[in-house]
Amino acid sequence: MSELRITSSAEPRPVVEPKMPKAPPAAAETFSETLGRMVQSVNDLQTQAHEASVALASGQPIDMSQALVTIEEANISLQLALQIRNKLLEAYQDVMRMPV
Repeated sequence: MSELRITSSAEPRPVVEPKMPKAPPAAAETFSETLGRMVQSVNDLQTQAHEASVALASGQPIDMSQALVTIEEANISLQLALQIRNKLLEAYQDVMRMPV
């Protein structure tokens, strides 16, 4: 059986840091703006799900699988929003229980 030898054919190259263009720092989005945007997104998904369910119930020509996906997507986003709310509330309560 022959031996496998690994030899270096070139010298190691220095690590080159990528150069990012320097842009002025954009105003960071505040926590309340982020939270508001997320709530609006959940609301939009709920509205789309409601419209899809009304279209299904009224017998309009709509793709049933797409309607079910829309409804389930809205359901999952609402569950996620509730879990985030619960975690935020729990964190707030933990902070309020801390001795001063």
